[in-house]
Amino acid sequence: MRWVKYITIAIVNTFGVVIGIIWVAVPATVAQPSLNYQLALSGRQTDGDTPQSLPELYKLRDRLKVELDNSTKNPDNNLFSPEHWNRQQSKNLAEQLQNAQSQIQTEERAKNNWDDAAKIAARAVVIGRTSKADPATWEESQRLWQMALNHLRLIPHGSFLTERAIDKTIEYQGNLTVATYEWQVARSQQKIRAEEERVRELARKEQEKKEFARREIERKEQEKKELARQEIERQEFARQELIRQEREKQEFARQELIRQEREKQELARQELEKQELARQELARQELERNQQATPQPTPESTATATPAPVDLAASPTDFFFAGDTNRDGEINQLDEAGKEQWSLSSGALIVFNDPKSDRTKIAPWKQTKVSVPRRAAMLSQVNLTLSENFKTSQLFITADSIASPHINVFQKIGDGWQAVDISGTKPLVFSTNIVLGVEAKQFADRNWNGKVNLKATAENNGQQIAATTIQMGVSPWIIPANTAPVTEVQVSDRGAANSEFISQLKQAVEPTGAQLKIIQGENAWMQNIQKNGYIQLPEKSDIRQLNVALKSTDEPDQNPPDKSTQERNLRVIKIGNSRAENPVNQWSNGYGNLQVTPPIPGYPMGLAYYGNSGNASFNPEVLDFIQAQRIQGPPVDIDTSWLLTRQVDEIINFIPSQTPGKYVMAIVSPEAGVKLLEELAGKGYGEVTINRGLSNETTVSAALKNQALMQHNLNLQKQKINPILDKLKREFSLTDDQIVQVPAMFGYSGYAWWPNMVNSVPVNGNLLVSNPRGPMIDGRDYTQERLRQLLLPAGVSVSFLNDRYYQELKGNVQSATNTVRKPELQPFWQTLPNN
Repeated sequence: MRWVKYITIAIVNTFGVVIGIIWVAVPATVAQPSLNYQLALSGRQTDGDTPQSLPELYKLRDRLKVELDNSTKNPDNNLFSPEHWNRQQSKNLAEQLQNAQSQIQTEERAKNNWDDAAKIAARAVVIGRTSKADPATWEESQRLWQMALNHLRLIPHGSFLTERAIDKTIEYQGNLTVATYEWQVARSQQKIRAEEERVRELARKEQEKKEFARREIERKEQEKKELARQEIERQEFARQELIRQEREKQEFARQELIRQEREKQELARQELEKQELARQELARQELERNQQATPQPTPESTATATPAPVDLAASPTDFFFAGDTNRDGEINQLDEAGKEQWSLSSGALIVFNDPKSDRTKIAPWKQTKVSVPRRAAMLSQVNLTLSENFKTSQLFITADSIASPHINVFQKIGDGWQAVDISGTKPLVFSTNIVLGVEAKQFADRNWNGKVNLKATAENNGQQIAATTIQMGVSPWIIPANTAPVTEVQVSDRGAANSEFISQLKQAVEPTGAQLKIIQGENAWMQNIQKNGYIQLPEKSDIRQLNVALKSTDEPDQNPPDKSTQERNLRVIKIGNSRAENPVNQWSNGYGNLQVTPPIPGYPMGLAYYGNSGNASFNPEVLDFIQAQRIQGPPVDIDTSWLLTRQVDEIINFIPSQTPGKYVMAIVSPEAGVKLLEELAGKGYGEVTINRGLSNETTVSAALKNQALMQHNLNLQKQKINPILDKLKREFSLTDDQIVQVPAMFGYSGYAWWPNMVNSVPVNGNLLVSNPRGPMIDGRDYTQERLRQLLLPAGVSVSFLNDRYYQELKGNVQSATNTVRKPELQPFWQTLPNN
């Protein structure tokens, strides 16, 4: 493998400046040469008498001298051995001795060059640690590193030190590159700042340009949708007009038949009256002739009584039509009150009844051919109870034109269900006790408010004799807050890469009562795949909770949903279409970028919030969906334009305290991160390692010397975090004692410079946090202890996990996991004001 190392040296020499720019600071442990001469060579196999070190060469030389002397003094007098054999043996020993002495000289020169290089490198290290490093200092450091490299290059290739010299050459060349870079920075710092300002201004203008283009596209898209909506309304109006005209025509024909029938009945009545008058006149005359005889019955006594017409004006008990208006799990006369006006607080609820396995490409609400319920147990019951007065009537169920494409209605027939025509053209199967089941094909969204007006009508001979209407609404989709209890934690198995993380996760999760589900072959960022939520329905003496998850539109349709092992009724849906984002903004649509607060004033079920990076905000269709639920919106946007992932869960997190109903909000604080480093340096811990085991491992002092990085984080605090904090206090009604500012550091592109402790997961009283790999002071991680101190007033227990695999991929614990959380015990309709 020696040729690989030569190639490495060439690469370092060629691209040294680039490597130097990427390095943030000189590691404190770099270039600490050993002055002790060690000759053991890695990778070299010992073979018999072949010397492996300089001492062995010395021994070989001495042994050869002894053998040569013996061969000269004691010649072999064996009569059977030729005399010239002794002479040849002496000659060979002499040659071997000469070769050994030559190799000893070579190795001694190599050792001298190695020692000189180590001493020079030690001087270079001392200069590199100078607190006040000016250009002259770095230039001297360059010169020393170059001298050390020159001495290393004088070591012959066949020496025992060759391979170690190659390794040291690579190390010294890297240090030379860093010294060169620091020298350039010292000379051109002002020029770099001006260039950065120019780049930022260009980026700002470009962002404004993209934002304008985005808004223009949205405006045109909205106009197109509005035109399409108007066209649909026009077509619907035309259809309804045709139906109305046809009904008017039928009504006119029906009325004409009734009129003709009434005329016929009137003529018959008049004829009967005429005959009755003639009969009465004959009877009167007969009575006059026989007035001395026994009196005869009068005409009035023989007149036939006309039965009174039946009045079919329906009373609530005669024509009862209602769902579970008061949401007590039963349908009775108490549900009559308020049944015509639905709100989140009262009125019969409908369930979004998605198919169990619908492989079609047609949206559920566009599927018109429905013969059976998707899931009969999910139907919302409506009762139609009639008196005997309606036994000859025809019964119809109709829905308003806006809602009718979004619902299905079924009639209970025996042990099964039969689809109901809700256009009003086909009557129900008659019964005095009709049970209907209603299901929604979708949740409320930007195109439908989730309400439906359902009308029951009774007709006799085509004439309406009774009618009543109820209004129902789809039960809204709700996101549980991070403070809610957890039943299951989900993580993707990445093989050996995250095996230690999964093991630690299991140890932290299982004692809390939650289960850990390990999913094979899934996306590493489980938080982005889907957002787990739920819906609530009333049942007698209980509340039914159904789990429904929004799956990312970027996830392939062929992948089966990640169903919880504890929540088998989990349904998975998608909202909107996949958006083609550029690679920089590809994470903005992930569900880690959509979160919800715990209950706050005005929002007893919490308020949704999301990350807005300007030109790549969270999916607007999902945001409209959240707002259409009218329970956790409108969502609040938070500036994430400065983050690499563009996701809001990298900035804030709500953590439950030990006091029920209380919580704190953790927010990243770059300023606190800088102060933490300054505090460590002030206590004399400047040479302690931070970011232990990570690719950017360094020391406290080296990090503080990187003034550009420190200033970058202080600017983030002032320009980004402080405005976000002011907005969150206002929008979420937070007080200072509810806010915990967690030390954090961010690189120039917006990635967490050390593991982000805010991107954490509360699980039943235990907070799962990334191990920040901070400085070890007296056997304890100083950064870990700082977080424990900050969370101590809330009584939060913390478990730190080794998420090095995810940190190197620019993510942390919450991004790597997903949770199934318990819904609120109190139903949403009991927590909300009337609306």
